[in-house]
Amino acid sequence: MEVRQLKTFTTIARLASFVQAAEELGYAQSTITSHIQALENELGVRLFERLGHTIRLTGPGRALLPYAEQVTRLVAEALEIAAHPDVPQGTLTIGTGESLGTYRLPGLLRTYRAVFPQVELALKFANCGAVREALRDNGLDVGLIISERTADADLIVEELSAETMLFLAAPDHPLARKSRVRPEDLGESCLILTEPGCSYRATVTKILQDFRVTPLSLLEASSIEAIKQLIMIGMGVAMLPQFSVAAELAEGRIRALSWAGPVPGYSVQLLHHKDKWLSPALRSFLNTARRYWRDPQPPHDAATPAG
Repeated sequence: MEVRQLKTFTTIARLASFVQAAEELGYAQSTITSHIQALENELGVRLFERLGHTIRLTGPGRALLPYAEQVTRLVAEALEIAAHPDVPQGTLTIGTGESLGTYRLPGLLRTYRAVFPQVELALKFANCGAVREALRDNGLDVGLIISERTADADLIVEELSAETMLFLAAPDHPLARKSRVRPEDLGESCLILTEPGCSYRATVTKILQDFRVTPLSLLEASSIEAIKQLIMIGMGVAMLPQFSVAAELAEGRIRALSWAGPVPGYSVQLLHHKDKWLSPALRSFLNTARRYWRDPQPPHDAATPAG
C-alpha cells in the first residue's frame, strides 16, 4: 500500500470521478485505475461501485476513507515540517478539563492562534487522570489541568497559578447562613460531586474520609455548568474553582460558604511527557501559556517563542 494510492483513493472519493481525479492529480486515467486496482487487490475488497457514470464508495471504501485521509494529511504535514523544521506548524492536541477549557483556555488559544495561525489546534476534554494517562500514551501533546500537585515521575509539570477552591451553596441553603462551616457540617447536606477521576471529587472524598463524615446523599454530575445549576436550585453543596463561578457569585445566585475545614492547594498545571519531542508547535505553545498566565492580556508579540 503506497501513499500515492491512498491519495488517489481519497481524491476520487471527494470528486466522485476518476476523470476529474486524474486531471487534479496530473495522472493519466490508466494510472488512476491501476492505483485503485492495486489497493483493491491488496485489501481483497471493492472500494468503489461503478454504476454507469456514477462512482460511489462501497462499505469497505467508506470504512477506509477516514484512515486514508488521515494518512495523507500526516504525510503532507511531515513533508512540510521536514522542509521547514523551525516553523511552528502541524497539529497540536491539547487535553484539559471543562472548567479550564470553558473559562480560561479560550483567551490562551486566541493569543496563540493570533501569532501561530498555521498550527491546527485540537482540544480534548477529559478529567485530570485521563489527561495524564493520555499524555503517557502519546494521545495528547500537552495538558492543562487544575489540580492538587501530584508526583508524576514521567511527566513534566509546571504550576502556572494558584487557584482558590470554594465550597458553594444556594443563598438560601442552611449552610450558607452559618458563620463557620466545618467538615462535619457536610453531613447535613447533599453533596454534588464531579465524575470519578476528577481531582475535585478526590479532594472532597478525602475530606469526608478524614473527618468520618457521611453526607445525607450524593449527586454526581459530569458537567460544571450542570453542577452550578444544581447548586442554584438548592440541590446541595459542591466544591468548584472560584473562577468558574465568578459571575454567579457577583450576581448573588451562588454563595461561597465560610469554610473552616482543610483548604485544598490547587493550581493550574501545564504538563507534557518528559520524553516528548518538543516540536516548534509544542515549544511555542508552552512559552505562550507561561506568558499568558503571567499576563492574561499580553501585547501581540508576547507569545513569540523564546530562543
